[in-house]
Amino acid sequence: MKGVILSLFLFTGYFTMAQINFRTIAPQQPIVAGESFEVQYIIEGEENIESFTAPAFTGFRFVTGPHVYKGSLIDLNIAKPLINTVYTLASVKPGRYVIHGAKALVNGSEIKSNDIFVEVISREDAYKLNRSKDGSFYKNSEYFLRPGEDPIEKIRQNLFLKVMVSKKSCYVGEPVVATYKLYSRLESKSDIIKNPGFYGFAVHDMINLADQVQTIETINGKIFDVHTVRKVQLYPLQAGQFTIDPMELSNKVEFSRSEVNKKTEQEIVEGILNNAGNIELHNNTEVYESSVKTEPVPVIVKPLPAKNKTDSFTAAVGDFSINARLEKNEIDRNEQSRLIISISGKGNLTQINAPEIKWPAGIDVFEPVIKDSIDRLQVPLAGSKTFSYSFVSGKAGTYEIPALEFSFFNPDTNHFEKLVTKPLVLQVHLKEKEKEKITEAKKKTTDLTINYWWLGGSILVMLFILGFLLRMNTRNKKKAEQVITEESSAKKPAISIDNILAAPQMMVAADDKRFYQELNKSIWEYFRQKTVISGSGTSKPALVEFLKSSGVESTVIIDLISVLQDCETSMYTDTIPDEPKAGLFNKTRSILKTVEERLK
Repeated sequence: MKGVILSLFLFTGYFTMAQINFRTIAPQQPIVAGESFEVQYIIEGEENIESFTAPAFTGFRFVTGPHVYKGSLIDLNIAKPLINTVYTLASVKPGRYVIHGAKALVNGSEIKSNDIFVEVISREDAYKLNRSKDGSFYKNSEYFLRPGEDPIEKIRQNLFLKVMVSKKSCYVGEPVVATYKLYSRLESKSDIIKNPGFYGFAVHDMINLADQVQTIETINGKIFDVHTVRKVQLYPLQAGQFTIDPMELSNKVEFSRSEVNKKTEQEIVEGILNNAGNIELHNNTEVYESSVKTEPVPVIVKPLPAKNKTDSFTAAVGDFSINARLEKNEIDRNEQSRLIISISGKGNLTQINAPEIKWPAGIDVFEPVIKDSIDRLQVPLAGSKTFSYSFVSGKAGTYEIPALEFSFFNPDTNHFEKLVTKPLVLQVHLKEKEKEKITEAKKKTTDLTINYWWLGGSILVMLFILGFLLRMNTRNKKKAEQVITEESSAKKPAISIDNILAAPQMMVAADDKRFYQELNKSIWEYFRQKTVISGSGTSKPALVEFLKSSGVESTVIIDLISVLQDCETSMYTDTIPDEPKAGLFNKTRSILKTVEERLK
């Protein structure tokens, strides 16, 4: 029984794999050295390919690829999925070459397509091969115009322009590949008089005239020279019905009235031929003018499904990954560093925006530098897009940049996907010189503390004596000259600026917080002595109004408020103002003396 089950299992597996046809297709006719041709790897019966590996195309020059086209094949009234992977190669020199099969991983099993031989011949051998039986002219040429033959009809059948579109329905941001090819068996010179505009799409050129991509194709038993005039990737920008515009060429076709040994050639230019006058005529030849153009192709662009759309989604459509890193995790204060965000994968990379960044307070950020590294020959575009943000921080400490969210719509799965990076931690340190200054200040503190206490005691005695004298002077004033009000009775006797700043002066070389606390307290004490500001009225706006009404210059007021803000910042945070304490003290004394002159 086990043997029967095993046999059934093996038979089932064989039957499943047998439904998949993987083959290699290349031109069977000889290829002329120097010309390009296409190699196709076609997988029939399976659309979920886990991986695809192309062989090394030894002996050939790589032109473009891979270009992947998906479709279906009708076999016995059953639609089978089909995937066609196309490479364009150029022959280099005559010889017989083998193009090896490609490998693909399907349903966990590796399959391989067949090897195929191609023959590359010289132009001289091509001449001999293409001659008719009587040796009079090339069998693939329609250069000879027989008596009674209609030249216009002959041009129509042997010179035409086609546009191939990879799909006619897609999502916003999903690429559509449009390929314009000129098929010819004639001696012709063509001029592009109308290039398509592609309105509603972002356009990325893959092949143009300068690439000179030329192949040979057989249509209804006739061999045509095929020129790829233009190949583009189109990324729709919004939903709706759009049109892939026509391309139009004007042609000058030369015919011979006599049978000659000549292989027809084609030349394609843009915006030149119509202004170049008549082409040179050869013996017993005639030139006819015609035009060819493609039909407009409608494309239906579907909106992205609203279901499961995330808030962080912007416009990314494809399959991507994201990486975020800091150029340096540890920097000095005011040293520049960079946050580098890299988005890699395939899709509409050029339309992707950077994810939202929630920068912590204390970091100043500059506009990002954006760099694209994209392979435009891949469908969809493949590569990476990098956003580089330069930033600085003026405050020492530890900062965390929260995790970044990046969302995209994957057309292969028809679902939105969200990626989240790890949070990034940045350490900002004081510079070495700043550390040395702090260390030196702390060393001096120990030696100077005793002297400052003695100085402080002396100042307190002086303040006591001065206060006593002032009180005695007040008592001796005449009662008739006194104006006693509730507000004036609350006013304290004025004291000198140097005396009121004595306490912060002692703290210049001492503990930072003590200095800023004492300086802040002394400034407000001075204005309590000089004004009626007290209680709930003790505020910077009230102080500003008082100084303005007293005629104090605006620059002096701004400097004073700046000093108060520096004091408050140091009192309530761990931040140390850039200006040294001694400089800040002298600045404060100078400001108060200026104010004193105005208040007299």
